[in-house]
Amino acid sequence: MMGVTVAESRVVGMVLNNPTLAILGAVILGLAVWVRRRGKSTARLPPQPPATPVLGHLPELIRENKTRTWHLRLNEWARTYGPIFGVRSGYIVDYYINSDVMVKEIFDKKSAQTADRPTWIMSSTILNNDFNVLFLKASDPTWKLADEWLKNQRKVINQLVTNVQKADEIIPLLEYETLKFLHENVTDANGGLAGARLYQAIGRYTYSAFATAFMGMDIPDTDDAVIPFIMEAETQIINTFPGMNVIDLMPSLGKLPMFLKPWERKGRARYRRDLTWAMKRLEAAQDRLAKGDPSLENTFWGSVLQSDDLRGMSCKEEVAILGLSLIVGAADTSRMTTWTFLEAMMMFPEVQAKAREDIGKSLYLPSYEHRVVGERIPVYDDLKSIPYLRMMMKELWRWRPPVALGHPHITARDLQVGEYCLPKGARLHINAYAISHDPARHEDPERFWPERFKDDETTTMESMNAQDPTKRDHFAFGAGRRGCPGYHVAERSFVITMMRILWAFDIAPAPGTKSTLEFADYAGELPGNPADDMPVKLTYRSESRKKIVMDVFERETAARPAMMPLNMGEKRIPKPEEYL
Repeated sequence: MMGVTVAESRVVGMVLNNPTLAILGAVILGLAVWVRRRGKSTARLPPQPPATPVLGHLPELIRENKTRTWHLRLNEWARTYGPIFGVRSGYIVDYYINSDVMVKEIFDKKSAQTADRPTWIMSSTILNNDFNVLFLKASDPTWKLADEWLKNQRKVINQLVTNVQKADEIIPLLEYETLKFLHENVTDANGGLAGARLYQAIGRYTYSAFATAFMGMDIPDTDDAVIPFIMEAETQIINTFPGMNVIDLMPSLGKLPMFLKPWERKGRARYRRDLTWAMKRLEAAQDRLAKGDPSLENTFWGSVLQSDDLRGMSCKEEVAILGLSLIVGAADTSRMTTWTFLEAMMMFPEVQAKAREDIGKSLYLPSYEHRVVGERIPVYDDLKSIPYLRMMMKELWRWRPPVALGHPHITARDLQVGEYCLPKGARLHINAYAISHDPARHEDPERFWPERFKDDETTTMESMNAQDPTKRDHFAFGAGRRGCPGYHVAERSFVITMMRILWAFDIAPAPGTKSTLEFADYAGELPGNPADDMPVKLTYRSESRKKIVMDVFERETAARPAMMPLNMGEKRIPKPEEYL
């Protein structure tokens, strides 16, 4: 469930292209902290690249972002400065952890001291009323592991959403929504979707699958107004960055009367809008449960609403906001992973051919005397017969980790790590991109080469928990107590999407794309990942495959229970200003 943290990385570009507040805040607080710390002795801190006296590395960060190469600069510094180094933006120092061994030491072995988050008044308190688990401090009882059963969001999510059993229950939803995605492509007037329209269609099926799993509602139309609304909810992450909000720079301003706090008035209006939207759907879900609606069976909201105590959550408002947050978190990672998969297949056609060959050789219908998968659409259970797909999944999350630079952790106290001291309150990032592109760890790291994992049969969970961190496959899901809990769901979502796209379509550059295509031509705001207008096109492979998709979709749709659409008939979503 990494979709919110993915959003964090995507908005880095938005923040840095409008840096006025960041620079002003950095100057003011940088000077204040410099004066306060003058004359103090410090322990041996990790090294920092050369920087300007007050702004630190902020000018370089802005400059690199314009060319969308910040992750490459951090990778270069990792090779120069070693397993830990600091990057300073004004008074704030972010420490990047660039070694698998150090990730294990800091985030796993010392997880009790590194599971905290920065204090984000705007994002957590104002925009979410402290209901979003991503932003909560580790000491908050809503997040913290408690003695009472399910008395916090973390346990609710683990029990009702992200464990293996629940992940398996979502498989039919993923298979139906990917089938609908295939159908939308094979019936497209141009023989298949391309570019931004293709990206939007991927967003529809990921949002719809998880809206069904969490709320018992779906998104039937790629042009639905609810899709940009959910994407807009991701922008709350913008407010976690230094300098974006004066209240996070100077918390004492919170004592001012409301008419002197325009940032809070606007933020509260956005929260009221989002809460109104989510509560309307939660109340509809409660009415549907009373009428015995089967589409809410085994859903997150259904399980919570049928509990005598809302599974320990504080109120229905918390349940409503958490439902929206879960859709954002789950779907965004799945969408970006699928998009990066298409990039890999476009740029490495020999891997695409190899994967398709293995699917054809390995999949059989047990009731049809070894007929190959060409006679049917693949399903998740086929994964065990196609080891190459597991290799591809591991390689993709290594090659293009969706959250390349991680969501910050905070140290609860001074930590001695090797020769360095990480001070209390230090911001820590797992530099997944640098670890995965370390030539000492992975031969020819820029190459998309699934065979590098041919002897690795571990699941994501097994690899994350390996005692020897050098054997871990990738760091796409973080580490420690704040590691993304949704990897079981992510594995299933990606495998189903990958095998079905390979079975149904040829993946190639869109018509008119230049022959010498390079990543810089379509680099996105998300570090190390492609933009939503990447020039890729899907073309169905044969008329017989097209007919299979159309026939199966018609049959599955007819058998599917009727479901309330997530838009509830609304053609537009109100703007936050309408709630001022």
